[in-house]
Order: sequence, then C-alpha cells, then structure tokens
Amino acid sequence: MRPIVFEGTVGWVHPAGDSRGVVIAGAHGFEDLCSRRFLTLMARRLAQAGLPVLQFDYPGCGDATGDHTEPHRVAAWVSSIETAIARLKAETGVTDVLVIGFRLGALLAPSAIVGRDDVAGLALLAPPISGKAYVREMAGLARMIDAALPPYGTEVEPFDGIETAGFRMSAETIADLRTLEWRELAGSLRQDVLLVTTQPATSHSALAEGVAAAGGSVRIETFAGFARLMSNPTANDIPQSTLEMVVGWAVERRKPVGAASHEPVATAPVFLAAGGYNEWPLVLAPAPEICGVLCMPAQAKPQGQVALILNAGAIPHIGWARGAVDMARSLARDGIASLRVDLPGLGQSGTPDEKRLFLYDERGRDDMLRIVNWLEQHGFDQVSAIGTCAGAYQAFHAARFDRRIASLTMVNPLCFAWNSSYALDMELSKVRDNARGSLKPEDGAGEADVAEPHSHGTALRSPRLKALLSRLGGRTLRFGLELSKSTTSNFWRRRGSGSQSVETWMKNLTARGTRVLVVSAESDRSLDEIARHFGPDGERLRRMQGVTLVRLDAADHTLTPAHARSRLVEHVTQLLSPAADGR
Repeated sequence: MRPIVFEGTVGWVHPAGDSRGVVIAGAHGFEDLCSRRFLTLMARRLAQAGLPVLQFDYPGCGDATGDHTEPHRVAAWVSSIETAIARLKAETGVTDVLVIGFRLGALLAPSAIVGRDDVAGLALLAPPISGKAYVREMAGLARMIDAALPPYGTEVEPFDGIETAGFRMSAETIADLRTLEWRELAGSLRQDVLLVTTQPATSHSALAEGVAAAGGSVRIETFAGFARLMSNPTANDIPQSTLEMVVGWAVERRKPVGAASHEPVATAPVFLAAGGYNEWPLVLAPAPEICGVLCMPAQAKPQGQVALILNAGAIPHIGWARGAVDMARSLARDGIASLRVDLPGLGQSGTPDEKRLFLYDERGRDDMLRIVNWLEQHGFDQVSAIGTCAGAYQAFHAARFDRRIASLTMVNPLCFAWNSSYALDMELSKVRDNARGSLKPEDGAGEADVAEPHSHGTALRSPRLKALLSRLGGRTLRFGLELSKSTTSNFWRRRGSGSQSVETWMKNLTARGTRVLVVSAESDRSLDEIARHFGPDGERLRRMQGVTLVRLDAADHTLTPAHARSRLVEHVTQLLSPAADGR
C-alpha cells in the first residue's frame, strides 16, 4: 500500500498488475469508523487477486483538508469519486475501473459514473433506499447515540444540521442529500451491477429492470453480518462471507489481459498543505505495514518533540468524531508536530501474521517501539504518547520500556494490566454490542421483531424484555467482574515492593522524569480502574510527582461532545508546552 494526495484529500493505493482497477467509495462519520477496516481488508484481498485498488476520503472527511460541516458537500463528494477514478488510472496505468460504494458511497456512486465509458461495473453495498431514507437513518442513529450522552450546559454552540457520534452534516448538505434518488439513474447504468442489500425491497427489482433495459445486468445478494459490522467500531466483527462474495464478483470481471496498458505516472512526495499545518500520509514498512499521517507546523520546525496519537480501541486513526485529526492540526498550529497511526491489525494498517489478543496484546509494545524508532530517525527524540482506552494501555507499557517517550497521556484507561477478568469483560461488551446491532430497526421497521437475515439463533420476541434481561444480567456480571479485577490487583500489591504492580510501574515511570496526564470523563468506568490500582479518587497517583489527573464533565468514554475534545486538546497542549518541563 502507498499513500497519494489529490484535490485536498488522501488516498491509499493497493498496487497490483491488472489493467482494470477498483475505486472504493466508503461511508461517512460513524459508519466510516465501523466499516473502514472491513473496506481496507477488502482492498487488500482485491489487490492480492490482481486488481489495483484506491481507497480515499471525501473532501472535509477523514484525513482530507476542510470540514465536513461545510454546506453543500454532496457535489464535492460526488466529484471526488470522479477524481479518484482518474487518479487511479494515472497512478497505476489501468484503463478502466470497477466502483464499490458502501452506504453513503453507494448513494453517491451512481451519480458519479453515469455516462462514463471507463467504469465496467458497480457494486452497491448496503445502499440506502434513497437520500431521504439515509437522512432519516442518520437522524435515528443520532438520537440513539445522543441519548446516552450526559447533559451539558447552555453554552453548547447550536448547530443547524445533524450530528451523529460527533460527526456533523450541515442543513444545506442534508437538503442536497434528500434529492438523491439513485434508483432513478437505473436507466442510465449500462454496467454490471452488484446490489448487496441488508433488506430486500421491491425497488430492487425495479432497479434490475431499469439496468437491464439500458444494457447492463444486476445481481442481488444479502449483506450477511451487516448489523454486527455496524454496531460498534471496536466490535471488529468483519463479515467475511460478504467480503469474499464482493471480491469474487470483482475478480470475475478482471480483464483477460493482466498487464496494465501503460506505465503509471511517477509519484512525487505527497503532502497536504492547509491553514497552519502540512501533512504527510505514511506507510511504515516492513510488514505488518503501519499506516499513519505525520502532521507538521506550517511555519516553525518543531524542536525534536512529537505527539504520537494512537487508536482509541479499534477506531481508525482519524479518531472518534474526527478527534485525532482535529487534535493533530490544533497542535500543529501551536508549533507541535504529531503522528497519528493505526497500529497493526487496526484501521488501514496491515494484519500481523501471528494470532494476537485483540487490542491488548503485549506485542503491541514492539509495534510502538518500531514507530518511536522511525520518529527518532526523522529527528524526533522526544515522544509524547497519547492514547484513549486500549490506546492508553499500549502507550503506558511502551513508555515503561522506552525512555524516549518523555510524556504520557492516558484518556479513559479501562485496563492497566491485562488478565482474564478483563478478557471476559471485553467479550461481554462485544456480545452486548452485537445484540444491540441485531435489534437496530432498518428503515421503515417498527418495534416488532427485528433480526438480521440468516443470523444464527432465534431473537427474543420482545426487544423490551430482552433489554430488561440484559440490564439485570449485565449488572450482576459487572459486579462480579469488578470484584475479580480488584481481587487480582490487591493480590499483586500485597506481594510487596518487589512485585510488578501497576503502582510500582507508574512510580518507576515518573521517577525517571516521565510526565503523565490521566484524563477521565465524568462517571467513566476508567475511574473504577484508577481507584482499583491507586486508591479512592486515585489519591496515590495524584501524589506522584509529574502526574496530573483531569476530570472532564459532561463527557462520555469516546469524548463525543465537542467541548470535551477541545478540553483534552487544551490539556495536551499545556503538557507539551516548553514551560511544562522547564525548557
């Protein structure tokens, strides 16, 4: 995989030798977080099968410049698909492409390819029935997520549009989305079309008839595993059968002649330049490849210091609500460089050959040190590791073993030392998220039984009863798990000063001068974890020199509210300022 930059956005090319390529137009916002790993694995499989692939971010989204809250984004998003087709042809020498659209991408892609003779096929994965239906779905998802957020004061800045998991769409963009009716374009589509639907509808037959009348064909399949894929970005439940089915469809459409028709263009060093920052998308070799973006101040060169921003759980390197991107660019405007990365097995990075413990494998420390080595080779000898949740775990343990990590920011750390109790807790959370996903109504569904097609097992007849039983059982299990974690922690602490307790690790870390910032959201479970290892309210941690504990009011675990993310950036900026360590 190699990065490219075009039209203010970032793309990731998966090279191969065929003369027909694939452009993937992905989802937006929360749905992008859930599906980016799925689409990356699909891109890698397609490239292994010989088809060059380009993934890219829409303008104002992901790693692209700009802001997704800007008005009238739909035209820019459609145009970016057209530009991506041209760029893949230029970069790899392919003569034509297949376009794979997922969710928002499936809604936009038909408009982007109508009338083109260099698009040989179109795959629409989980397409909304229409633009209006998509807006309704986003509004419903926003209500589901926002219902769990703690209340905040009247100082919240009003926003005229829809906000879903911190991602925003302006009222103007929503109005433009409502006008999209991709089914009306059926009579203009002469390509082979693969329609992978989450729920059969009569409109799909009408689409097939329209495409057939235009000279194309339509194959309709069921998207097995869609609900589990979209239940939570950290669930990491990849629908392998659907992935292989889409790859198989694309491979069937490879050209008989495998070689590209001409040599690809020479690619110059790529970077994005915008207000106050320059960014370089990077791929660190060897395998497993590590994908990341280096963000540098546009004016002054940083003095050997860099912030290393890690995945929050399995969330891709753009961050929840695009928080990692916003943090990096804010730091750059204050003269601080940063590198936001996907650790191996996450986001757009490669998959390790060996089987690993998801998120909390101790070999993540080796990946961290590999990144720190790369940073040192490029002039950064002081690293500030910043991690949320599982990212905080990896940052903590890498800092223990590498003095080049001069400061450490842990946001909502749910685990300092992994054991079987945490493993069970994580598995139960995954089961809960999958159950929630299977109960999520599709557009137009009511409160009757909702079950994913071809799902294993039988759904309870009453979602309300299932939710009640889940809450009651969950409370009992949660109490038992917390007791087990505390018992394990106390056992290690009673072994004496020579034991490898979390408190001893932290004392050793701070004694050598590493500065530590621990940030917890109001009522977050990380407060229990801190108290478990450092006493009520983290009193023993507070007494350690160089440690700062911060509580964020009206915030959730992923810092969905904008004010919580802004406060985090303020605290990180203060930690990294020269005055913080006497420089």
